[in-house]
Parts: sequence; structure tokens; C-alpha cells
Amino acid sequence: MTQRIAALLLLPLFTYGTEVVLERVPESGVQPQVVSTSDGTLHLVYLVGNPGGGDVHYVSKKAGASGWSAPRTINSTPASAVAMGTIRGAQIAVGKGDSLHVVWNGPGGKNQPAPLLYSRSVNGGGTFETQRDLRSGTQGLDGGASIAASGTGEVFVVWHGAPAGAAPGEINRRVFVLKSADNGGTFTKPKIANEDDPGVCACCSLKTFVSPGGELLTLYRAARSPEQRDITLMTSRDGGATFQRRNVGPWAIKACPMSSASVIATGGKTRGAWESEGRVYTALLDGTSEAVAVSGDKARHPALAVNARDETLVTWSEGTGWQKGGQLAWVVLDSAGKPTGSRGIKPGVPVWGFTNAYANGQTFVILY
Repeated sequence: MTQRIAALLLLPLFTYGTEVVLERVPESGVQPQVVSTSDGTLHLVYLVGNPGGGDVHYVSKKAGASGWSAPRTINSTPASAVAMGTIRGAQIAVGKGDSLHVVWNGPGGKNQPAPLLYSRSVNGGGTFETQRDLRSGTQGLDGGASIAASGTGEVFVVWHGAPAGAAPGEINRRVFVLKSADNGGTFTKPKIANEDDPGVCACCSLKTFVSPGGELLTLYRAARSPEQRDITLMTSRDGGATFQRRNVGPWAIKACPMSSASVIATGGKTRGAWESEGRVYTALLDGTSEAVAVSGDKARHPALAVNARDETLVTWSEGTGWQKGGQLAWVVLDSAGKPTGSRGIKPGVPVWGFTNAYANGQTFVILY
């Protein structure tokens, strides 16, 4: 897969064509993640409180409803979620029977490794189970974990760290995969997915997803050398038993960009979005589609949504950084994946924040 830069003119404050609506996260929360279940209900998680040790809150909105439900705290141990760094917050996935599965990074301490925390709801968000630490003896949890689930009861938790006792350094980091075959009730021991291709960028998050065809797809930033930090697509076609990898987003940079990625199903296919060379790129993850830059410079943390016309919204942050907010920006792709005239930019991304989005019929809603 190659990359090319699509020249885009971002128009301030307004879009035309497909309607795009902006919505602030409830409670002035940050790092929103939203999914929908089979009945059209939206399920939103976000972080509130101290960035170094806050809480994961959950709200929902039934199809046709005008507002979100009252917030509920997911983490059973208070102040056990990290927002600092913008890439360690909660991730949510929908599993068998519209179950909800949530994973997030917890705060570490002196001589106390940061935990990898998980909770689930098997009653559509009515209640969440006591949080569990899934770190399983691995060390060096830094960049955020991700979670994916299927309708057949498989749940995958994917993160990067180091095996117990490994020497320091990014070259010794690995991608770990935990699998549950009983809808999150129990998990296997962590499996190293890139033993033959070591090196992961320490403070970048990754994104995992079960495709419409049942493949487990993971986008992560490799660090095979200090100067090369390419976005890598890792694929498993056998339920996490074996993995294949290929680079989709080259980036020669001698520092960790603290980046994130996004994946979504669209028209029976799977689309990804990621950051390379300070721009947001997107492409179908089919091995043949060309990646296109849809942003200007200093763009970060892309998110994707698909509407009833099979158009795709790509939204991202611009100018954000450590303890620094910025602007949100977006562009709508037509059903063929080409950028349209529906695009815009607006201030408002808070410190430690980024955007996410969902579709309401043909209208897109950007959460920030």
C-alpha cells in the first residue's frame, strides 16, 4: 500500500453537503468512544476527573432519543483510569448478545506496574462487573490498549508491553493478545503476536477490530529502529492463532508521536485511519487500496463513522499536545471513499481530549 497526499482546503466553522453536527461530551469529559448495538442504542464511554487517576463514565442513548442517560461509573476502584497523554483512555466494543466490553489503562506507582483493566456488561449497559486486571505478568504498559469482540462470543484484548524480565528499550516491546471464547468470562494467557518482528513505539496506542469477514485486525506503531516508526497492520485469519503483518503508514521519526488509530466497517469492508508524518491518512484495509492524506499538518487522533448513505466521516484533532488542547477538523468521504466538499475546522478540543463520532441516519455527530 502506498500513500499520496490529497490537497484539502479546510473551511472554518461550517460544512456543506452532508450535515455534520458538533456535540460536547457529557460532563465535559474527554476521550470519547462510542459504539451502537443491534437495536440502534448508542453507548458512550469517556473519562472524567484527575487526568492521572480519574474515572470511566458511561452513558447511553436509545434510537430516536434526544439526550443521553444519567452517567454511570464503570471502574469499580475509584480514580483508576488514566487520561494523561491522550492515548491511555477507555476503549469499548460490542460482543455477543449486545454485551459491552471496556478496557483501559490504570495508573501505576512506585514499584507498582500500571494495570490493564477490564469490565463488561452482559445486560446492555444496565450494570458493569467489577474491574479485572488483565496484565498477566507483562511489564511496561504505556500506550493504550484496545478491545474487539464478535457476535459469536470471542473477545480480544490487545496491548503492547514487554515480557517479564525483559531489558528496557522499545525493541524489546511486543504486541500481546488475550482471547476469550466465552464472551469475556475468562481469558487465555497472553500470546505474543510479533515475536518474529519485535519493537513497538512505547507511548502510542493501538487499535484492534474484528472485520465483517471475521478477521482480527490491529493497527499499531512499530519501532523496529529508533528512527523508523511505521504504522503496521497485523492480521489474524484464524482467531488469534497466527498473525501476518505489513506496513501501511511509513514514518521516519526519532521520537514517539503519542499517536492513535481508528478502524470501522463500511459496506462490508474495513477502513482504517492513522497518523503519519503529522497528517491523518485513511484507506480500506484490503491490501490494494491507496492510503490518502485527508488533513493538513499537526493532525492527530483520527476517528471514523459511517452513515446511512455509506459515507464515511473522518475526524481528527489539530494542534493538540502535552497539556494542550486544540482544534477539531473533519472531512466526509463519499461511498467510494473519495473526499467531498463536506469538511470543516473549529476550536474546542480540550486538554487531553480528542474527537469521536457517530451517525444519526445521514447526519454525522462529532463528539469532542
